[in-house]
Amino acid sequence: MTPPLRALFVAIAVLCGLVGPALAQTPQRLDSAASPRQRVAALQVTDQNGQPLALNPFAQQANARFGRVEYCLNTGAFLQRRARIDIVLPPVVNGLRRPSGLLLRWRGLDGALDGQLMPGQRQPVWSGTITGPQTLLAIELELRLDLDAMGPWHGGAFGVEPDFELVTLP
Repeated sequence: MTPPLRALFVAIAVLCGLVGPALAQTPQRLDSAASPRQRVAALQVTDQNGQPLALNPFAQQANARFGRVEYCLNTGAFLQRRARIDIVLPPVVNGLRRPSGLLLRWRGLDGALDGQLMPGQRQPVWSGTITGPQTLLAIELELRLDLDAMGPWHGGAFGVEPDFELVTLP
């Protein structure tokens, strides 16, 4: 099929509404720069037995609780549209040898949905109609890290920052 003919078929499909819904489902990355805190330190870090991680040099797992974390997402371009907001973890996390070694869990607050995910995954965290230029998401956040999944480590803080993407709904 020649390029002009292909363009004609695409144009007809768009006019007939055959492609429009698929394009509407394309995730749009949301800006979270207006969030109250860009980096959140853990309130408590324990080992697999619930003891402080620092007291167990043979710990196999680190469980970090962050408490309530608020994200302020720029949703102004989607006012009065039905949408779903997904939380997304990047597939590669610095210092992590295998994605299955990290699990992010949260309990939704103020209308957000509960969920969990590993690097390279996405999960819905909110669904509804966008009513303002910014959408506030509040979650109670926890992270589980299998310490044998860590690569060579030179100290310092371990961290991962989730992204948020919006998908418009019919």
